[in-house]
Amino acid sequence: MDKDQGDGRATDTRSLAFLATLRVFRSVSAGMINVAFPFLVLTELHLGADLLGLMYASATIATALLGLGIGIAADLIGRRVTFVVALALLPLSAFLVVTSTSVPSLFVAAVVGGISATGSLSGGGVGGAAQPIQSVLTTELTSRKDRTRYYSLLAFISGVASAAGAYLGGFGGIQEVFAIAAVLGVASVLITPLVKMEKSARRRFTLKSGAAIGKFSLTGMLNGLSQGLITPFLIPFFILLYSVTRQQMNVYAAASGLIASFALLLAPRIERKLGFLRGMIATRGFSVALSVIMPLVRLLPVSLFIYFVLPATRVMALPVQQAAMMDMVSERERGTAFGINQTTRLVASSGGTYFSGFEFAAVDADPMAIDYPFALYAIVLGLNLGLYWWFFRRYRPPPVTTAESGK
Repeated sequence: MDKDQGDGRATDTRSLAFLATLRVFRSVSAGMINVAFPFLVLTELHLGADLLGLMYASATIATALLGLGIGIAADLIGRRVTFVVALALLPLSAFLVVTSTSVPSLFVAAVVGGISATGSLSGGGVGGAAQPIQSVLTTELTSRKDRTRYYSLLAFISGVASAAGAYLGGFGGIQEVFAIAAVLGVASVLITPLVKMEKSARRRFTLKSGAAIGKFSLTGMLNGLSQGLITPFLIPFFILLYSVTRQQMNVYAAASGLIASFALLLAPRIERKLGFLRGMIATRGFSVALSVIMPLVRLLPVSLFIYFVLPATRVMALPVQQAAMMDMVSERERGTAFGINQTTRLVASSGGTYFSGFEFAAVDADPMAIDYPFALYAIVLGLNLGLYWWFFRRYRPPPVTTAESGK
């Protein structure tokens, strides 16, 4: 563990407030796109779940590569310019959909904006290429004592905003939805000058924390594969199996997002009561059971209940995991660490998404085809939790310094 983690920095609440504000604009935009995009592809253009899966997979890989480049650039050349470029990709993507809904245009828009539906923005979902540097900024604006709390609070605010966006995505024409999403994305870019950011001198690429980054990347890879298998297809699941309309799905998506957002507020308590490792195993282990039940019990109320709860079980311990990773990574390599972690997770996720797209497309010929991604999800996530235990069973969080505790 690097000595530079005990920096004793004070929490900058003013900059955190501006960071939260720009995240609200981005999250509303992302939530609208998350609901509107599959309906555009499946119900308006009738392109099929297999093509939607290819778009999601392509966008996931692009987000992974962009996130890696942005994370490294944040360490090498500085935070501000890198952050502005990362934020600008989302409104550019929405604008592309407004101008054209041809298949090539939709592919480009998905790739540029990361329209991969792999989860929340913190999970690398819509607009997720900005997440590595966003996480670095949160780390640098907080003390270790407050870090998990602010990770969870900012993720909660973003989640509520995303849920609001998902609800708004059910109203008006789809082109109008993307136009509003583009405007909100531009608004988030305009707020960035108000956020205090550390200046980084240009220097050579180093990886002193390679062992810790490697462990989190391997667990992230299995986590991403499991996520890619079902998360992008939770909305198509209801479209194809229950013929749910966009005006219904926006309400369901908003409710699911709100529940997941409030679950994030439990992260500090999970860290205190269970710690990083047991918290991860307890929360994500529950999602294994839910994923087995969802395709087998094909009753709308049961499917909706699982849809409301499943995302929450995946994300509620995420702030704890982020804080633990920052404990084990050198301060000068934080952007790189988040970038590499997101890259391995999303590349693996794209493989799961590619597989599930074809399985969902085959549901008319084989009603059991939808079951396979969910079963594979449970197996992969179970292996992932075993790897967490193997790698991190001896981890203990660092003690809070005198400066951080305010004494």
